[in-house]
Amino acid sequence: MPAPSARERYVHHFDAMPQSNLLGGALSTGTGAAFTGERVYVGIVTKKKGSGSRPHYHLDETFNYVLKGALKVVMDGEEFLVPTGALLHIPPKVVHTAVASEDGDAMYLVCRDTTSDGGGEPTTVEV
Repeated sequence: MPAPSARERYVHHFDAMPQSNLLGGALSTGTGAAFTGERVYVGIVTKKKGSGSRPHYHLDETFNYVLKGALKVVMDGEEFLVPTGALLHIPPKVVHTAVASEDGDAMYLVCRDTTSDGGGEPTTVEV
């Protein structure tokens, strides 16, 4: 059998990947698909209108780029909206929640470091 082509090795289609609850059903309602490389985890997450995560933090640095809708976020005791086209930076160990606004579903691209705990996977801790 011939070795996979460069395209087959390096191009990944989120819509063809298994869709699942990426943080676990008890912690978040967000669903989607993700790919973990050597040092970075990347996923597309969808949260239904008014649904989202309970308070938690990550050991790793996280970036969420909102592709559709808006996220209602609570960080450092402050609630604010992250609209379509905006990037949310979540430093390591900062407790937060992220819920799709009441205006509609939200979709975002998540990028997380996977090297912080030495295990090669992104780490989430419920508060």
